[in-house]
Amino acid sequence: MLFKRQPLLDVVAEVLVANPSASLAEVAEAAGIGRTTLHKHYATRDELIRAVGRRAIHLWEQAVETVQARGDRQQDPDGGLRALVDAMVPIGPQLAFLWRTPAFDHMKDIAEPWKAVEESGLDVLRRAQSAGLIAPDVPQYWLLQTLYSLVYVAAESVRSGHLAPRFATDLVLRTLLHGIGAPQTS
Repeated sequence: MLFKRQPLLDVVAEVLVANPSASLAEVAEAAGIGRTTLHKHYATRDELIRAVGRRAIHLWEQAVETVQARGDRQQDPDGGLRALVDAMVPIGPQLAFLWRTPAFDHMKDIAEPWKAVEESGLDVLRRAQSAGLIAPDVPQYWLLQTLYSLVYVAAESVRSGHLAPRFATDLVLRTLLHGIGAPQTS
């Protein structure tokens, strides 16, 4: 059986989410390349971090664009929320790296596209609110942060083998829309 090799920047994201202080030698080893080869592509740790951040933004933009294109073709009763979660969970490690790297707030080449893609994702959450799936009084920042947290936990649970990928979206949506409490009985 042939294994598809994971892109270098995706490996780097996973390594640095698991261990933010990992050395470039550890990153190279996890990627299955030599440290010299890594340095040929990225001369400094900062260059590598920026590249991973740009890759995460690009993947996130693709996820949101997929949802937006879908919305143009058909009306999703949830405003595209399921499609958004479906698209975000597989890129959870890259998003986690992005979300957990405070330096990106000060890097214009990361911060500006981040704000734009975040706004597009927020549009999906607003549509779900308009559809009556999310309470209208939930603040937008809370919607985003809750979604991010659930996507991160789902992606990490899939990675660790605790959750089958096919159940991840349903569990994220159930938790987002109904919480984890027991259903109330009359």
